[in-house]
Order: sequence, then structure tokens, then C-alpha cells
Amino acid sequence: MTIIGNIHKIIDQSKEYVSTKIELARLKAVDKAADTISDAIVTIIVMMVALLSLIFFSIAIAMMFRKIFGTYEYGFFIVGGFYAIVFMVLFIQRKKWLKKPIANILIEKILE
Repeated sequence: MTIIGNIHKIIDQSKEYVSTKIELARLKAVDKAADTISDAIVTIIVMMVALLSLIFFSIAIAMMFRKIFGTYEYGFFIVGGFYAIVFMVLFIQRKKWLKKPIANILIEKILE
């Protein structure tokens, strides 16, 4: 083989190598995206089931307060007030308790 033949062979192999690296990067990106989307869907489904459970549990507790206070309204006000307090605490601490942990989880998933 001549030097020019070797250079053409090296160029062809380099093109093939770059093409393979691009394809590998694309496949890794697709895998990450699929993994992240599937995790998000599973989390949404679990959260929906948890929310339904919380709603029915809250209604049951509010109705139980009727026996103590004699009226449904007081029970629902107490349960609603409890959730208002929880909401305020979560809203005040949202960056510390929610934003940073969620961001860290997403970064870990992306860098996996």
C-alpha cells in the first residue's frame, strides 16, 4: 500500500469512528430521555393514587369530627385548616425541601 492509500484508509476509519461516536451519543441521549420520561410517568401515577387516598382519608377524618363537634362543617374546616398550614410551611420551605432535592435527582439521572 502506498502512503496515499494509507491516508485514505485512515480518513475512512476516522469518518466511521466519528459516525459511530455520534450514533452512540444519540442512543445514550434517547436512553436517558426514555428513562427520565418513564420515571416521571411512574411518579405521576403513584402521586395520583396517593392523592386519591389522601382525599378519601381527609373526607373520612372530616366526617369523624362530626361526632365530636356535631356538624360536618367544623370537621371540614379543621381538615382544610390543617392542609392550609401544611401548604404554607411547604411554600415557605419550597426551595430547601422541594426545589433543591428535585434538581439534584434530575442532575443525577442525567449524569448517570
